[in-house]
Amino acid sequence: MLAILASDNQPPLTMEEVATGLGYNRRTIFSHFPDLCRAISAKYRSYGKACHTEKIQQSCRQVKQIVLKLHNQGEYPSEARVSEIMTHPGYLRYKQVRAALNETRREIGV
Repeated sequence: MLAILASDNQPPLTMEEVATGLGYNRRTIFSHFPDLCRAISAKYRSYGKACHTEKIQQSCRQVKQIVLKLHNQGEYPSEARVSEIMTHPGYLRYKQVRAALNETRREIGV
């Protein structure tokens, strides 16, 4: 389990995957190695948070590109129009992505 914790696998294994790989039940492993299990789970959560942050940043960059493209085409970059073009329009619900939309519209003067 120390080797699993030290490995740089991307994405890291979940505790369930570790237990299955070792051939034991997750609860059995946890009862014998609680600290290692917590560390493995924390590593997995940290990876998930980093991925989420990166996706939000990608959405911010994409929103800026879309707003500029729409503006250059003479079309108003409304939230609805931008979301139609976005790869993942659901990310507009995040404060940072919406701020990127508003900031870019302000920069171009609309």
